[in-house]
Formats: sequence, C-alpha cells, structure tokens
Amino acid sequence: MSKSYLQLRRIAFSGPKKMAEMTFSNGVNVICGASDTGKSFLAESIDFMLGGSELRDIPERTSFGEVQLDLDVTSGEKWRFYRASSGGNFKAKNLLDEKAKVEMLKKIHGHGKTENVSGFLLDKIGLLGQRILRSKKNGTTQSLSFRNLARLAIVQEGEIQQTGSPFWSGQYTLKTAELATIKLLLTGVDDSDVVETTRDGTDKTKQIELIDELLADIKQELADVGEEEVDLKEQIDSLERTIEQRRETLNNVQSQLDSLLVKRRELFDIRTAIQGRLDEIADLLTRFDLLLEHYAVDIERLTAIQESGAMFAHVESVPCPLCGALPEAQQHDAACDGDIEAIVQAATAEIEKIARLKGELQETVADLKSEAIYQEQKLSNKNEEYENVNTQIQKTVAPTVSEERASFSEIIEKRAEVQKGLDLYNRVAKLEERRATLEQNESDEAFSGTIVSGLPDSVAHDFSLRISKLLKTWDFPGDCLVHFDKETTDFIIDGKPRGSRGKGLRAITHAAVTIALLEYCLEHDLPHPGFVVLDSPLLAYFKPEGDEDRQLQGTNLKENFYSYLIDHHRADSQIVIVENQHPPDSVLGGLRMTVFTGNPNEGREGFL
Repeated sequence: MSKSYLQLRRIAFSGPKKMAEMTFSNGVNVICGASDTGKSFLAESIDFMLGGSELRDIPERTSFGEVQLDLDVTSGEKWRFYRASSGGNFKAKNLLDEKAKVEMLKKIHGHGKTENVSGFLLDKIGLLGQRILRSKKNGTTQSLSFRNLARLAIVQEGEIQQTGSPFWSGQYTLKTAELATIKLLLTGVDDSDVVETTRDGTDKTKQIELIDELLADIKQELADVGEEEVDLKEQIDSLERTIEQRRETLNNVQSQLDSLLVKRRELFDIRTAIQGRLDEIADLLTRFDLLLEHYAVDIERLTAIQESGAMFAHVESVPCPLCGALPEAQQHDAACDGDIEAIVQAATAEIEKIARLKGELQETVADLKSEAIYQEQKLSNKNEEYENVNTQIQKTVAPTVSEERASFSEIIEKRAEVQKGLDLYNRVAKLEERRATLEQNESDEAFSGTIVSGLPDSVAHDFSLRISKLLKTWDFPGDCLVHFDKETTDFIIDGKPRGSRGKGLRAITHAAVTIALLEYCLEHDLPHPGFVVLDSPLLAYFKPEGDEDRQLQGTNLKENFYSYLIDHHRADSQIVIVENQHPPDSVLGGLRMTVFTGNPNEGREGFL
C-alpha cells in the first residue's frame, strides 16, 4: 500500500475546568448507548475539526472553549489540530517533534497551498492541487477541497437515511463537482486537463433575463445601503451582543421596578389594614363610651332604689291611720311582689354586677386606646416607607426603565435595518444560484458540446459488484443485484431504486456504498481519507419504517454487518460506528466499544 491515509486517534473538548475526550483505534470503533448523550454530536465534531463550518449549539458545549483532534497518517506522521469551539482558523502541531512550532492553518481552502487545513490534509493523502469538473456546459473546473471528501467519509444521521444519492448533497449546482469527486477517488484521475469552453452567452432564457433585472434592482438597493456583506455581518454580530447586554440590563432594572412595585403594593395594603383597624377602634370606643354612660345611669338608678329601700325598711310600723288596723293585721305585700329587703338586696347585687362589667369595659377601652397609639405609630412608619418607595419608583427606577426600553428599541430598529441589508445580499445569492441552475439546465439539455462526466462504465460495474458482495455477506434481503444508474447517480438494487426504500434500508445501503468506496480505494491503491464515520447505519433495527425495514428485524444482518467489518478492517483502515443499540455479544471481542449510559451514576454518561 503506497498511498497514505488518515486515521482518527483522539478528539477532545477542553475547557477551563474540565476536558472531555474520546480515543479511537485501528479497525472497528463503536459508540453506542442512550439517546441525547452526544453520540451524533461526536460525529459532527469530527467533521468540524476537518474543516466543517460550525458546531451545533448544545448546552453541554458552553463549558468548553477549544476542540482538539489527533490524526495519524499511515506514512508515520502524527498531528494534533486545535480549533476554537466557536469556529475560525486552525493550529496544527507535529506530535513526533517536541521542538516543532505550532503551525497556523486557515479555514478557507486555497488551491495547491498547505497553509490551510484543507490543503494540509489533502497533501497528506496525495490529493493536493487536484481539480474537479464544476460545469459540464462551460468546461470549468474547481480546486478539490477536503470538504469534497469529508461528506463521503463522515455520514451524519440525517444524510445516511436521505432518499437521494449517497454521492450527492442535494444541491443541484454542486452535482457535477460531487460526481467528479467520486470519479477522482475511483479512478485516481482528476479534471485538470479539461479545457474551458468559450461561449457568447446569447442563449439566456426569459427567466434568466428577468432574474438579471431583479438582480440589478436589488444591487441598486445595496448601493444605497453602502455596506459590504461582511461588514453587515460584523454589525449584526456586534448588535446581537449589544442586544443581549441591553436585554440583561433591561431585565435587571425591570426586575428592580417590579420588586419595588410589589413592595409599594404591600405597603399600601398594610397601610389600608392599619387604617381600617384604627377606624374600627374609634368606632368601638364611641360605642363603649355610650355603654359606660348607660352603666353610670343604671348604677345611679339602682343606688337610688337601694337608698330608698333602706330608708323604708327603717320606718316604724304603726296602726293604719285609715282603718286603725294593727301592724300585725296589715298586709304589706298586697301592693307589690316582693318585700323591701329583697328589693334592696337585688339592687345591691345588680350594682355590683354592673360595676364589674364597667370595670372590664374600662380595661378594654384602655387596651384599645393603647392599641390605637401603637397602630398610629405603625401607620406613620409605613407611610414613611411607602413615600420612600414611591419616590424611588417615580424619580429613579421608572425613568431608568423607560430609558433602557427606549435604548433597547433603538438597537432593535438598528438591527432590523442591518438585517434588511443582509436579506438583500441573501436574495442576490439565491437569485444568482437560481440563475446558475437555469443556465446549467439549459446547457445540459441544449448544448451539444457538453463535456462527458461521471463514472466510466467499467468502474461503475466493478464498484456495483463490490456493493453487491457487501450486501450479500451482510444477509441483506433479496438477490442483492446492484447496478449504477447514471441518470440518478444512485444504485438500483434488485430492480428497485435504492432511494425508494424505507429509511432503514436506505441507511444500511448508504453505509454499504460508503464502506465499499473505502475498500475499493484501499484495494486499488487509490486516494481516500482512509477512515469512515457512520451515524446510525442500522436504523432499521432501532426505528423501522414500513414493512421493508421490519424485514431486517430478526435477521442476522446486524451480526453479519459487525462481523464483516471486524474481519476486513483491522490495521490498515478504520471504521467508526455511532449507534443507539449495542453490537451483538458475539462480536464484542473484535471491536472497541464505548457506551454512553445517560446516567451520571453508571459508566460514562455522555460525550461531554
């Protein structure tokens, strides 16, 4: 094997307080376990460190500022790449030379240059300076970037189950270049010798003319904006940061205002309750004063009865002056119900009772007056607190909130203005892409001098046979007769288009194409990144879609899949499988497995 290939050794996220890392070995590596533990994010992170645009923003990522990726080159080199988790350029360090300086690598590809991460990686696998066909119509080519290869080696979960060709991202304007990349890998021949075709451009359609008119109008609006797209993006980023800061400030002062309003309302309620109690006490004192007056009148009346009875009791009994009856014969009780002594005793008892009630009432009145003094003092204090809080609201906090709201609204309006400019640039990009699509459609259908592109028939046949062999070995249902459809740039399996099957079968057949590509390149000493990362190739076992997917459940495909990879991929290649389900126990001895449990108290919880 004379070609050099890459192999993953380690990926790590580094932060001020902790580091999370994952190591890889030659042969088959499996990362499996519970959902939402970072398995797919791991695959995305590998792609990010090979020049991908940006990382998905997940909460666990916030604790880490740097990402590291260790790569071995089969020629004997060992490199570590560094990149901020927020994106940007790269740094690279030779791990075999402690004295070597850290190299700075740009994220943007430059043709034939190794000062960028794409050119650096292409140089290691012998593809630096290669060109691929961009337009069959015009015979134009473009520089091969490592990003053209990455999607063929790293297949994310969303891509592995797509209905389109494994070779095609779905963007029509990139279809020619993507198929040219496959041709380069399977033949080792690039498109540097293609000569650009000169045309006068007189065959534009009415739609293209209309798009040109729209572009002219939009570009006039952009001229009025007077800002470049990159400047507007920087302004948006700056405004977003300012908005977040102002939003936090506004939330703080609004929270302070809300707190003061609640406090003022509480003080108002307390004042109302105190005043209500004072009014109640005043009403009680008024009624108690009347009751004391009644008690005094009653005591005065009863005292008179008591004194009169006492005097009457001491009058001497004499014969009746009218009839002469002796005292013994007189009936003193004939005109009243009781005797004088009993009446006096009753009056005395009633006086004592009323005196006792009067005393108790006087104590109550004294208590109420004391409470009234206390409540009046308390009301005075609460009035003072209320006025202080109200003054703070009216003169300090409320004006600050109004100012912050006005400032925040101004920034929002400014952002909307800048976003309007960016939207114009986006419209230009979409219209230009649409224009390019129309031109390519027109040229592909009408221009007789179009350059022939795609896979040579013999190569497509050999490659299809390898895919067929894989599927048969894995016990894929059917006869596994595979041939390449040039029109769709996809494969027909047993007479049925690969993309028309259930998503589980699409996933396993996509995996077969990707692995077959790696094996074909290794066997024929052709260029390839040298490793494969597959996210959820056995989707039919975990989330079957339709009867076709369910046919795989209960078969030996899963076990055969892993057994084949273990037998055919050892020291000279590397396969990384990301799955929810564990591999069968029978194959665990032949692979490196990492399980994310999703449980902080059991094993490794997740990637980060």
